[in-house]
Amino acid sequence: MYRPIFLLIFAALFAGCASRAIEQVPGAPPRLIRIDWFGHQCFRIEAPIGITILTNPFSPGSVSYEQPKNLQPEIVLVTTETAKTNHVDMVENTPQILRGSVGVGSNTSSGIRFLGVPIFRTPGQEDPSDMNVVYRWTLDGLRFCFLGDVRDPLSREDAARIGQVDVLFIPVDNSELTGTERTELLAQFRPRVIIPMGSPANINSFARGFTAVYRTGGNAALVSRKDLPAQPTVLVFRPPQ
Repeated sequence: MYRPIFLLIFAALFAGCASRAIEQVPGAPPRLIRIDWFGHQCFRIEAPIGITILTNPFSPGSVSYEQPKNLQPEIVLVTTETAKTNHVDMVENTPQILRGSVGVGSNTSSGIRFLGVPIFRTPGQEDPSDMNVVYRWTLDGLRFCFLGDVRDPLSREDAARIGQVDVLFIPVDNSELTGTERTELLAQFRPRVIIPMGSPANINSFARGFTAVYRTGGNAALVSRKDLPAQPTVLVFRPPQ
């Protein structure tokens, strides 16, 4: 059921698949953005008007999660070309796909403006096969940033292009990104909601470093611009079944 935490409103799904409805609460803000976690770095973000964004779909067997069914997003974001992040055949429709050089720069899809900032794992060597695209977009006044598989804090110039965000998806599985570097990333963007991406063990380890942690009862949650928390809050989903 819904439980307010600080000024942030989250809601967990009833036990079961992601297609089931979220419980309604009288007086809840009318414009809520829903976030579903399907495992690893694969999330579905749904706007109040019904437009959905899917991030980094994974290939069968590449991670220890089952493939979600009946996905028909309007937009798919791919940050890196690996089996864990680029399986666009996961969806059952023909969405606009932002990936590689197509995702770089400013793109508008379904009325949403996306900024894709290319980050190269080897500084000074702009090899497309070595590129991770960081995406930034805004839904209903909430500023989102999806870091994908960054290996280092961003340069001052790249961080300035993205600016401050409200909801930050940050990787926690990559051993090349140290705890100190994750702290630096958080300082660069100053998010109010922090969503760690990776294995449950690494997510829980990351969350232990924060005083404000919200654990959902399922693999979905709701957020709103009006009710952002007063302090940075880590959102921990229950692993998909």
